[in-house]
Amino acid sequence: MKRKQRTIAIFSTIFFCVFFLFLIGCFSTHYDRTENFSFLWKVGDLRNAELEAARLAREGPKRDRMLYYLEQGAVARMHGNTANSISALQGASREYDRWYGPHLYTQTRLTEEFLSTLGSAESKPYKSRIYERVMLRTYQAHNYLLAKDYGRARAEIFKTRQAIEDTKDIWSKELSAAREMSKKKQVDLTSTLNAKGLPSALREEGKTINALITPEIPKFINPASLYFEALYFLHGATQREDFTKAEYSLRILSSIYPQNQWIEEDYRAAKAGTRPTEKTVYVFFETGRAPVRVEKRFDLPLFFFSSTSRVPYLGIAFPSLRLNDQYLKDVKVFPSNDQSKAVTTKLLADMDGIVAQEFNEYFDIELSKAITGALSKGGLQYLATNSVRSENDLARATVGAGAGMLAHATTRADLRSWSTLPKQVRFCKIQSPRDLKLTLSGVGTNLSTSVNLENKQTQLVWIRSISAFTPLRIVGVCPLSQN
Repeated sequence: MKRKQRTIAIFSTIFFCVFFLFLIGCFSTHYDRTENFSFLWKVGDLRNAELEAARLAREGPKRDRMLYYLEQGAVARMHGNTANSISALQGASREYDRWYGPHLYTQTRLTEEFLSTLGSAESKPYKSRIYERVMLRTYQAHNYLLAKDYGRARAEIFKTRQAIEDTKDIWSKELSAAREMSKKKQVDLTSTLNAKGLPSALREEGKTINALITPEIPKFINPASLYFEALYFLHGATQREDFTKAEYSLRILSSIYPQNQWIEEDYRAAKAGTRPTEKTVYVFFETGRAPVRVEKRFDLPLFFFSSTSRVPYLGIAFPSLRLNDQYLKDVKVFPSNDQSKAVTTKLLADMDGIVAQEFNEYFDIELSKAITGALSKGGLQYLATNSVRSENDLARATVGAGAGMLAHATTRADLRSWSTLPKQVRFCKIQSPRDLKLTLSGVGTNLSTSVNLENKQTQLVWIRSISAFTPLRIVGVCPLSQN
């Protein structure tokens, strides 16, 4: 009778392993699902890229819906479809509110935690990252300015501020949750990070990411969003407190870029509580593509288990960043009838550094999740192999191989991210030409485009370049004040 029970247990284990592997094989990865969208966007076919992102938002996995909305909103914005961009980013905002709500409260679901430890990291819902949530608010505020919906634009500007304020609370809660999860698995995360047996390649990975960070930029701050907010309050001020808000943001920017004359001019104006008297045009130039996540695998040392634990495979899949270095470096901006007055843009936000900084801050959290997931799978391997210790060699080998294959197949890093964000945001400030016509020319290329301005006191021209081989795109021209 006992032998029969053991046989049933063996075949049950094998069936579970085979079935789970089959189940995993039925699901594509994030890169597989978005391959067509990524191709269309990279070659500059923005209209079809928007349609593909919209299709993914409708038909793709619900857990990734927020990400697809973000992609759709960014691409629609790039080719001037402001209404669709507003709608898509509203969808992303609703998904964010589902998870965090107005008071940063979220209830962890049991199924989500099960899938995130026993399944791959991409099995859990995508809740976005801090820099993405800040850019979501910035893009939406700009959309509302383009649509001349000044009330909603102002509300979104305040949400941008709130997104920055919320970051530390969210990070602190997630770090506490990760440490608590590690403790339940009897893993001291601090000791693990300092353990001699930890793969040296994993340590080097942290150093490589850390080298990308710009130390002058405070944690979780995006200077482009901060400057956009400051310009809104400075030039669209309706009350004295607006100048104070602008001064606060410009003080931070001045400390980051103390030699930038345009920021210093605006800072002085905000402190004085006055707007510039001459008609002015600001140009925001988004160029290139933000870093993407790639997977690297590391085998963990078996000091996590005893030497007789019979664990066939214990490894973690950890994300790393890959930079996109093919991009248009700069543009010249000048009145269409006078190239001698050309100015070139200056760096405002280095998204490589911003993404790397957040990656570095979440390094412990990501590692904790990867290790606890590996331990959960290792525990299942132990139970499976231990149950057949007294069986013949074939049975032990079959169960061991099946358990190891299962653990290896479910060891995947979360490679999802908002891929249509830029590599850099650059900017310049120029006096508005009398004929209200500006020309923008890519430095070192034949790329060029012109823009017709409005007869307004202060305007913002937002342009986008995907690569040095795709056309410059005028995202939109909008006044920063209503006069």
